[in-house]
Amino acid sequence: MEVGLLFTFRNPPPWQRSFADLYRTTLEEIVLAESLGIDAVWLAEHHFTDDGWSPAVMPLAAAVAVRTTSVRIGTFVLLLPQHHPVRVAEDVAVVDILSGGRLTLGVGLGYRAEEYTAVGLSPATRGSRMDEALAVLVGCLERDQFSFEGRWYQATDVSLSPRPVQRPRPPIITAGTGERALERASRFCDGLAVHPPTDVYERHVQLLRQHGRDPSAQRYYAMVLGFVADTNDRAWDLVGPHAAWEHDHYTRWLAEAGQPPAFMSTPRDDFIIGDASLWTRRVEAMLSQYPDVPCHHLVVELVMAGMGPAQRRDAIERFAADVLPGLRQLRSTASS
Repeated sequence: MEVGLLFTFRNPPPWQRSFADLYRTTLEEIVLAESLGIDAVWLAEHHFTDDGWSPAVMPLAAAVAVRTTSVRIGTFVLLLPQHHPVRVAEDVAVVDILSGGRLTLGVGLGYRAEEYTAVGLSPATRGSRMDEALAVLVGCLERDQFSFEGRWYQATDVSLSPRPVQRPRPPIITAGTGERALERASRFCDGLAVHPPTDVYERHVQLLRQHGRDPSAQRYYAMVLGFVADTNDRAWDLVGPHAAWEHDHYTRWLAEAGQPPAFMSTPRDDFIIGDASLWTRRVEAMLSQYPDVPCHHLVVELVMAGMGPAQRRDAIERFAADVLPGLRQLRSTASS
């Protein structure tokens, strides 16, 4: 199983430092992660948050592309209905060129209403916007010339130039497990940014076949949040307040959006905070809930909001040395 690290560039008020320093040191952490053998770095998008969560993932992806040479660069996720898909296609092409063909584009709807209402968009339209945006995005990336006339987006004789390195286009993955999300994923995407329950996985495979696509070519991702130290108690002592901050924000955002909770307990239980053996046991237990569902890539949010640069670097180094080898041994599929 591949393993990547998620970087959100959050800068919470209790531990706030200059954003220039945060961005500089986070890029240094990404370079470090690459040097230690991490398979991918992932960037996420949110808007108008109290902790400065990165609102512009494609410029960050471009910065990562020119600072690294081999690590995969992904968005987890870009909020596609927030952007015009033709411009996203152009950004994708440029970042893929800068990176030498290392981009994976993860896209999603988002769930925070204020991210839409602040820019004059209705949250109720995000699903239909997503359907059209994916059609336009894929059409622009795959075809020499593309036109589209929809409710939300129009494109006339678009001929993308320059074109991405990866052909026919960089891989696109999407979040969401509802019927509508699976339908659009089966038509346009190359994987799910979730490790779905067995029934959702089987429905996705069914839809892929209906659209004449090969299910075995799809990739499935899982995500965990946590921190690593030499002992469980030491890990909790170092990350406790930062984990509580993130747990509170994720929980509150989902509740305000009327979404199902992502967490059922406390940070100590919902995150993986501890030593290497705890990490291996917990990830293996998570994947074993749906043993027939493949998981090709684990996305880890390790550098939690507000932690100092030295603590973050130490965590990345320990994770690569102590945790990564064990995770790589976990099976991507039940039959592998």
